[in-house]
Amino acid sequence: MADEIALTPDQVMEQLKTRGFTTGNFGTPLRHFRGVLDSITGAMVQRGQMAQARLEVTYHFSKIEVFSSIEPYPTNVGEISLLHSNTVRSNMGVLGKSMDKILNAGVDENAGQDKVSNQDALIGKVQEWKMTSGHMFPYRDDATGLWGERPNDAWEVQYVEGIGGTPHSGAGEAAPATPAVAAVPKAGSVTPMQQALNLLNGKTAQEWNNVVFQDPIIKGDPQLTNSIIQGTFLSGLVAAGTVTVDADGRHTVV
Repeated sequence: MADEIALTPDQVMEQLKTRGFTTGNFGTPLRHFRGVLDSITGAMVQRGQMAQARLEVTYHFSKIEVFSSIEPYPTNVGEISLLHSNTVRSNMGVLGKSMDKILNAGVDENAGQDKVSNQDALIGKVQEWKMTSGHMFPYRDDATGLWGERPNDAWEVQYVEGIGGTPHSGAGEAAPATPAVAAVPKAGSVTPMQQALNLLNGKTAQEWNNVVFQDPIIKGDPQLTNSIIQGTFLSGLVAAGTVTVDADGRHTVV
């Protein structure tokens, strides 16, 4: 296929791990962070055993400061994606309730939707998100067909700058893991991330992929290489506005 990107055997093997898998279905190693919510987007998706397509909502962040992550997180942009639901006992329900506590503190519980602030009020704000445990969600036992409930992890907004909540103090949190192997740039040299941006400027995604994996500075940072292969590096930069794409698919670093 014309749009396929061939990888070397070493690059393929880097993805085929036996340990270090992300727990849960949140698609990110982040577990507690501060960042700017740049935008909220959505798309209809249908995966696995879904009977029909559902709305998946994605929150795009920039200027991320990591407090806790289950694996090294080498970039300052990121995305959190959740399937939409109107039920209280759901990932979206827990997240929405945490937002409501901050955005609408003091507003009567029976006030109508026109009297409260909704999620769009968080766009452009510095905020802290944390994955918390012990939320009881319904589930169906495949063996018996009976419904019950079990504890789950879910995202909550802990703090919004200028609005409310409790900011992270740094106490009691494990420091984010550091890469076992990492490139250490010499004084005055570019970092792997800067080099990736230098190579990207003025190129299409295909042109960039043809050169970025051959660059010795990029190859010296396996975490960055993995994020490029998985597509999260480039998509995060575009979502954050750090990189723009023209009608011809060429990228410009802002």
